Amino acid sequence: IKVLYENENFIIFNKPNGLLTHPTATSSEYTLRDFLVERYPETLNWGEENREGIVHRLDRVTSGLLVGALQLEVHELFKEKFKNRDIQKKYVAIIEGSLPSESGLIQAPLARSKKNRSKRTVDKAGRDSITKYEVIEYSKKFNTTKVELELVTGRNHQIRAHMEHMKTPILNDVLYGASQNNFIPQDSIALHSRMLKFTIYNEQHSFIEEPPLFFNQALDV
Repeated sequence: IKVLYENENFIIFNKPNGLLTHPTATSSEYTLRDFLVERYPETLNWGEENREGIVHRLDRVTSGLLVGALQLEVHELFKEKFKNRDIQKKYVAIIEGSLPSESGLIQAPLARSKKNRSKRTVDKAGRDSITKYEVIEYSKKFNTTKVELELVTGRNHQIRAHMEHMKTPILNDVLYGASQNNFIPQDSIALHSRMLKFTIYNEQHSFIEEPPLFFNQALDV
């Protein structure tokens, strides 16, 4: 777990693939939340049980930038900012195949899948979900595309479900219809939270972290 930045209010992590953000009902393994609590034990005094300091989450299989709060007031502020879409979040992914245009907006409501409770699916009765995308490069050799994605809404598994809906699943995301990819470690998919940008206490902060090395191998750059 890499700490990119910290001050008295918050901490910015680069979460590796394969690590849970916080404990779940079915797992007692070491998580990012445990690392945060070890570093700042005082979060135990005010944090939500098992999610102390955790403001938002990334799936186990996803890597990248995450913000943790170090004060109760800051935690509430960040929660509000995420809810009001005041935090800019950009991801980079490698997907199978290619998208219909160089850039676009995917607007497709998402709900929990009735066939598989551990995934989300496009459903007219689901919650409004919007993802912006921009193609970075296309690999003819592998028929894969590197794409930048921006979350307008922040639904659970949003990017993964939207990419499956577009018939361009994220590499190695077997749960969402992708083939297994030998370049990519187990417990990982080619999805990385690359940029976080927000203003807090009148100060603007912007963080960028490049994806893991397997991204290059999967694109054959």
